[in-house]
Parts: sequence; structure tokens; C-alpha cells
Amino acid sequence: MEEGISPFQHESDGRLQPARRRAQERPVPGEPLALDKPEVKEVMDTETGRHLPVSVVMGTDYEKLMQLRMAVRTQMRKGDPLYRCSLCGVAVHICRAKDKPKFFFRHQHEDGSCPAQTKGELSQDEIDARKYNGAKESRLHRRMKDWVCQCLTVDGRFEDIAQEPNWKGPLTGTRRRPDVKAVYNGLPIAFEIQLSTTHLDVIAARRDFYMQEGGLLVWLFAEFDTEHRRMTDDDVFYNNNLNAFVVNAKTVEASLEAKEFLLDCIWAQPVKGGGHSGLYRRVVAFHELRLDPKTQQAYHFDYEAAKRQLGAQVEAEKQLLRDDFEAWMGATGYYGPEASTHWSTFRRRFKQFDVELPQYLGEFDRPLLTCLYSAKNNRPWGQKHKHLVEVAHRVANSEKDHLKWFMHAVRKYGRLESMKAEGQPGLWQKRYGELRLGYDTDPAPFEPTRELQSMVSFLFPELLPLP
Repeated sequence: MEEGISPFQHESDGRLQPARRRAQERPVPGEPLALDKPEVKEVMDTETGRHLPVSVVMGTDYEKLMQLRMAVRTQMRKGDPLYRCSLCGVAVHICRAKDKPKFFFRHQHEDGSCPAQTKGELSQDEIDARKYNGAKESRLHRRMKDWVCQCLTVDGRFEDIAQEPNWKGPLTGTRRRPDVKAVYNGLPIAFEIQLSTTHLDVIAARRDFYMQEGGLLVWLFAEFDTEHRRMTDDDVFYNNNLNAFVVNAKTVEASLEAKEFLLDCIWAQPVKGGGHSGLYRRVVAFHELRLDPKTQQAYHFDYEAAKRQLGAQVEAEKQLLRDDFEAWMGATGYYGPEASTHWSTFRRRFKQFDVELPQYLGEFDRPLLTCLYSAKNNRPWGQKHKHLVEVAHRVANSEKDHLKWFMHAVRKYGRLESMKAEGQPGLWQKRYGELRLGYDTDPAPFEPTRELQSMVSFLFPELLPLP
């Protein structure tokens, strides 16, 4: 047994527990994540130069926001920020509000010259950071370092095991002192114990260091659940392929018995419609994990791969529905004796993708789709005309509210020049010019029915964004 590594002590170790945490309010799925009235209301995207409302940047997807939060902090540390305050140009980063699961942008530096003042009350990040040092040297923290070393020592896959060694980076010239360092199959690994909270800047700095030095940073928790998770837990979890690892007295005892490093692994799985499941748990051996130093991730369940697979499956289901609906619309079944039954079936299928169709078939705007399908197929679709330009004249004369989307489709599908060549030369150009003048005088008759936009967006994703 190495010096500083004491044997497993059943009576005392079984009583070691992390500090009791208050339940944390979680964001409501689908609701905006930005504060309602933030000081910084707009930020500039440094890549595009566009000024964006913070509500647009933060969106409603908590998983994406946690990953963006890490990326923003990482780039800010490198002196190449992703966002700057639209008013003063100072780099900004994402913080959580103190009393609610809402987020805001804060200036990296603030001297009072910007009208947007963000350095008032402490954010939840700063409150958490002040608690970090106290937990860093708690009895449980020291014991967990011992536990990890014990587990690594009995697992023959690890070598060069040490507590709090000086890890000097030959590439960066900087130093780190991880809680535990070991070499696993030639890969240097830093194990860090996460008991209370670690400031996001610290997490980002360590990730950068070990990535540049060809090592891997693995965070270990004493507990991990949904109700009591803190921001720092989510910063690690959502940037580690939605996997987290727990070491406690039970996993240590199991590791010593099995003579391999066992961890309580926690992960989530993607679900249809976006978001993810609740937490899954399973004890896994470290050698079963997938390790990726390039992304600084260690995981049991490949969330991103499952998400891509699920996305492909959902997209295939969407495309099947689009194809079925187009075929049905183009067939006589639209008017057949079973039309109402088929319509009810389609309504249910569309609703699975959050697209609402009218309750009754008679309320459906079929002419809108016939003109869009005509543009898509480069021929009159579902009607007796011979040329696409005839469809254009029909829309111009009796369906002006369809004209904006129809002409948008004609351009997107590359039908404009061929359509101009159809029919009497110059007739469509003249008619379209008259319509443009009419639009300039009174655009209201040309405004599409926006209640149908979700349906059109679903059926014709290649036309997005719709005008």
C-alpha cells in the first residue's frame, strides 16, 4: 500500500456522506431559458457580426445551453470570445440567476461605462465558487482521493498512480495538481473529485490543459441525481456526452473485491421530440468506458451517437409521412368515400410531429398545396393545366394569399426561367409586374395564412425559411 493510501475502513467510511444539498429548481422543458429582463439584451456574434437577442441565443434547449456555456467560457479564456455586448463590445459569458433557473450574459470586465450593468448581486455561479475551496479539503474529499488510489492500485491496467502530483505540461509550460493521476494503457489520466462546486472557468481551464497535453480529465462525484444537481454538475454532465461517474463506499468495496476500478455510471438517453430521458444508472468497469482525449470525454453510453441515430429515424418517419401525404393528395382518394377516414389518420400522424391539421377535410386549403407541389414537380399537380405558368396565373388571379410562398418555391426549385418561357411570351412577366405594384400599394391581400406555416414548413423543409 502506497504512503498516504489507508485501507478501506467499513465502519467509518460507510458513514462518510457528501454535504446535504437543497433541492434545485430545474428549467421547465420548452420554456425560454433567458431572464425576462436582462441587463444585456443583445449580444454580437463575433463570427457573423450579427446582433442577436439573448433570448434567441439561449433558446429553450437546456442541453444545448450547457454546451454553449462551456464553449463561451473556453473561447473567452483564449481571448477569442464567441459573443460581445452589443452596447460596449466587451466579451460576455453566460451565468445562472441566483433564485431561478434562468440565465443571462455578464461582462467579462465591467468599469461602469456600459449602460448594461451586470455586476450587481452575486450570480449562482459565484455563490457556488465561493463554496468550492471549503469542500476541497473536507474529510470526504481526502478520503475519496484515497479510495480512487486504492481502486486503481488493485486494477492492473493502471500504473504510475499518485495523489496530487505536479503535472507540468511540456507543451504549455503550465502546471496542474490533479487529485489523482494515473496512466491507463499509455494514456495519462487526471481524476478530479467534484464534491461541492467548481467555477466554470476552472473546469474550462483544466479541460484545455489536459487536452493540449494529450491527457484526459475525468470528474468523479460523491453523488449525482436530478433533484439536487447544481450548475457545476450540469456543466460537467452536459459536456461529457451526458455521462457522470460516482465513487462511494459501495463502489470502492466492489472494486477491491473485483480487482478492477468500478464506477457508478449515470447517463441519459435522447427521446423523440427533443430533450432526454431521466437518469439511468449502472455499475461499470473503467475499462468498459470509451475515452476520447480530443473531446475530453469519458462515457459508458454514447448519447450523441444515439441522438444522431434517433434523429435519422425520426427524419425517415417524417419523410415517409411527406411521401404518403403527397401521394394521397395527388390521388383520387382525396375525394373518395374513405377520404374522411384517411384524413383522421393523417391528422394523428402529423400531430406526432407537433403539426396541427384542420379537424375537417373541408377546412383544408388544398389549393395552397397544389401550387407548391406544382412548383416542386415542375408541372401542374392535381389539376388539368398543361404548364406551370398556368398555375402561376391561377394563383395571381384568385389566390393572391398563396403568391408569396408559390414564387418563393418557384425560385427555390429553380423553375423561374423555364416558367417564363412557357405560354405567351412576356405575359407572365407583365402580370407579375402588376402584382408587384399592387403589393407595394396594399400588401395585405398577399399575406399568407400564417396558421398554415407549420404544415408548409413540415411538408417542404427545403423551402425554409419561408418569407
